[in-house]
Amino acid sequence: MHSHDPTYFLSSKRIGFRLWQKEDLPLALALWGDRQVTRLFYKEPLSQEQVSERLHLEIAGAATHHIQYWPIFRREDGAHLGCAGLRSASASRLEFGVHLRPQFWGQGYATEAGAAVIRYAFQNNLCDSLFAGHHPDNRASRNTLLKLGFLGSTATYYQPTGLLHPSYLLYKSKPPFTVRAARKEDGKALAIVHCHSIEATFRTSLPQYVEARSLEHCERSWQERLDVNTADTVVLCAGEQIVGFAGVGACPDSPPESRTGLLERIYIHPSAWGRGQGRILLDWCQNRLRAQGYTNLRLWVFEVNTRARDFYSQQGFRLEPERKADFQSPILSYSKCL
Repeated sequence: MHSHDPTYFLSSKRIGFRLWQKEDLPLALALWGDRQVTRLFYKEPLSQEQVSERLHLEIAGAATHHIQYWPIFRREDGAHLGCAGLRSASASRLEFGVHLRPQFWGQGYATEAGAAVIRYAFQNNLCDSLFAGHHPDNRASRNTLLKLGFLGSTATYYQPTGLLHPSYLLYKSKPPFTVRAARKEDGKALAIVHCHSIEATFRTSLPQYVEARSLEHCERSWQERLDVNTADTVVLCAGEQIVGFAGVGACPDSPPESRTGLLERIYIHPSAWGRGQGRILLDWCQNRLRAQGYTNLRLWVFEVNTRARDFYSQQGFRLEPERKADFQSPILSYSKCL
């Protein structure tokens, strides 16, 4: 089905957007009636009646809120690509989504359409932030959202699938920072911070480490960690985006009578670097360990990570003689009194 509608209200290089119309049921059926499209956000295939109801809801959304998941078309020939757009989420937040017909997957249309929708939403002051989510198995949607600048937030329950869906936020302006205890539902978002921070830090100096710490690896690692214990991990949030974390525990390299705790990790997403939040996370870790009776603090850091080493030195840590190695790279020990 094609549509050579010349009155697109929004366009990108390859894509045109228009409003859904009552006559568009064949287009809606080709999109939402395709189980390949809907299998990750509806438990069961949609009937023709259900697709018709969805179409009417989109039309009503445009009439009431002036937004919808707009039908999108390839400008060069009018081919119907799918839909992309917005719907209400809260007073200052809209939900963002893109649904593509299968023959157009993997060609960059989702990212291009998504970028156009984001510009439209923020340039027209439609909201302060955008929310998005996807099925846990939908890596393509995850990757698209990350390309578009979304960052993870606490996973949310999605009734149509009965699952916790990884969730994401994108803000028009930078929101304030806060810290809180980690939750089990934070695992996917923490993995994004972990993976992206490692990549930005070690891309050239330790590429084998970057390769080993893929996003999938970080997701598995965080879920295992949070299933056991959330109390010793603190989360740094920008608004409701998760942009950093730190963790503490007992130091396995020191005897119990030394009362030495371990600063296991501090990671901040590159988008939040240089804004003084490392000190906030370190303060939380030190206070946490003091409350548990520790009087000394130890950490390990790759020798090539000069940024982290400079930070710890500025915070009163001293370099210790102990060394170890991983990924064929030296790891240094630092300590301080609490």
